[in-house]
Amino acid sequence: MELVLRPEDLIDCLPQLVDIADLYKNEIGFWPRSALEDAVRRGRLLTAMSKSEGRKEAVGFIVFGGVFPNGRIQAIAVHPLYLRQGVAQFLLDNVVARMEAEGYLAISAKPAEDLEAAQEFYQKNRFSRVRTQRGGASRKRMIVVRERILGSPSLLRDMTRTPSNPFLTFPEKRSNLWVIDVNVLLDLVKARRTQYDLALKVFSAALEGRIKIAVTSEFTIELSRATTTLQDDPLLALASALPRLRQKAGPSIKYLSQDIHELIFKKNKPSQAGTPQALSDCSHLAECISGNATAFVTSDGVLLRSRRIVRETWGVEIVSLEDFHDAILSTDPIDDFKSMIGMDFWLRSVDARAAWKVYKELDLNCSAETFFDAEVSRISGYYLAALDDDGSAIGILASSTPASLGDARSLLLLVDHERPNAELVAETLLGNCVEAIGRYGFNLLNLVDVPGQIIVRKVALQAGFVPNVAENRLNKATAGAPVTPSSFPILLERSRFVFGAEILKQLPEDFEAFDEIFSEDRSRFRSIENLISPTLIVANNRKVSIQPIARSFADELLGTSRQTSLLEQFEGAFRSNKTYVSSGRSKNFFNEDQIILFYESSRTGGRGAIVAAARVDSVVTQVKKEMGQSDMKRTVVETVDRFSASEEVTLINFSLLLRFPEPVNLKELRNMGASGAQNLQTATVISTAVAQRIFDLGWSGGR
Repeated sequence: MELVLRPEDLIDCLPQLVDIADLYKNEIGFWPRSALEDAVRRGRLLTAMSKSEGRKEAVGFIVFGGVFPNGRIQAIAVHPLYLRQGVAQFLLDNVVARMEAEGYLAISAKPAEDLEAAQEFYQKNRFSRVRTQRGGASRKRMIVVRERILGSPSLLRDMTRTPSNPFLTFPEKRSNLWVIDVNVLLDLVKARRTQYDLALKVFSAALEGRIKIAVTSEFTIELSRATTTLQDDPLLALASALPRLRQKAGPSIKYLSQDIHELIFKKNKPSQAGTPQALSDCSHLAECISGNATAFVTSDGVLLRSRRIVRETWGVEIVSLEDFHDAILSTDPIDDFKSMIGMDFWLRSVDARAAWKVYKELDLNCSAETFFDAEVSRISGYYLAALDDDGSAIGILASSTPASLGDARSLLLLVDHERPNAELVAETLLGNCVEAIGRYGFNLLNLVDVPGQIIVRKVALQAGFVPNVAENRLNKATAGAPVTPSSFPILLERSRFVFGAEILKQLPEDFEAFDEIFSEDRSRFRSIENLISPTLIVANNRKVSIQPIARSFADELLGTSRQTSLLEQFEGAFRSNKTYVSSGRSKNFFNEDQIILFYESSRTGGRGAIVAAARVDSVVTQVKKEMGQSDMKRTVVETVDRFSASEEVTLINFSLLLRFPEPVNLKELRNMGASGAQNLQTATVISTAVAQRIFDLGWSGGR
């Protein structure tokens, strides 16, 4: 048996294919010659050929299609003389292999419910039953929608297969013990100090039990130098009441302190070597190492600049109060979701009791009751519910707030697969949750991989989650901000001191390495970007352009409006992968994998500022009159006619949307030379260096 795909080889056997198709009108519907010929010319038909007596004969065919990354089997038919000889299996295996090689995430089929042989065939080939739906009005049959998750070859999947070199390593439980120096306490008790708010957040988190803080014996010694009586000094009394770090007995602290002094001060800062402050710092750090602390929180510049060598030598982190404060924010509860209204559903945040009711109504028997604890004293969960117009449950997302700094956020997502909009709802719920968590800084996510929730699994894979079969979870990290030369070292430091040095082993040590990855292994680059999304890696050799957008479109397509919409929104408003419609002439301004910055035009009542950015996934020129429903579902417009004076429009498909916490206005863009000759009235290509400055400015006062 031979597989034939090339159109020039199949045109001559079209009559044979038509004859086979006509034998199965009840099973696959009517396939006229014109439809089969069209599938052949588009490379969407594979044929199994048998060679007999010197001539080839078509014995079966498969028609496939779909919209990336979701494939679809449209028809399989085998000549009756060749049934039960593995022809259908041969054809399906080749299509699956082809789609996996092209990076598709899933493939679906829709056999009629009464076709028992077809149902058994797809069930045997791991096409899970997703839902049923009504077929055409003429036959009034019930259609079973089946879907199979594909094992597309990617960096992430390959890494997860190799335990010795995983891309995403969830850390073992650490001590979560953070040792503070004297200045942190002084920042707290003296409200006029610039870092008072930061210190207050640290101590509040400690009182809530999210972190454990302690001091060393050197702490009170350092404070006592400025006083004579412990009883008369309230600051010393408070210091003595703080938990004391336990350390190993013996003289090891003294010798360890000397080693630290030799490495940090005598070699790098000889002018400060031997001073009381240097000796005190070394004593603090020696006790941290001996006491198995997670980190030493300090404002000492010499120690902070030596953090890398200390980490590599003794395995203890040195952290600034600002970094520690920002890391603690990642465990805060999320409570800023805006309600959204779709064409036939609406989303809103609910409390634990309401979420429990939605969970019970879905009746999916997945034993996830621990996500819906309504008796907790503080907000420990985040819940989004999707309901239809009658108030019936479509889906629920639950996110448990980490109990301690360094824990991953646990997520549960469930949808009713019988709903036609189940995939859209799942994508919207998960996308909004991941984005909200990302706004709090670097985080790890654990999504429960619920058996039977194949739509959720597919949506999660598309969002960058990595399967963890051993723990029945899907794992992901979130950066929540753009990666630039100035932000990347901060991202690495904060991820390491909170989650451990092994957390993202495949991230390069230096930002410039992203340039090489982007040039030589685009697939790996996209995988990294997807895994830590929401983010955009602004590599030095990556193309960037600014695209003006009317405020009305930005509000819905980008979700940058400051107000909640009370109107039903287009499907494109909810999708993670969206489409921006532009004139046919603008195609040359955009390339796959480039970054697009959206400038909200003041001429349309907008803010006259860059408000969002995204990654371009594809750029397609489309004839207006040939625009189909699949082309429109990721837009927020009813028609594309007015977007171009010609007969064509450019469809810019994009993902990884980042909304700027601080929009960068036209005056600032002009100062950077980013406004172009037309003052951003048309698409404008800018240098990557300027784009990096725009991103840094937009996030300088962010989360």
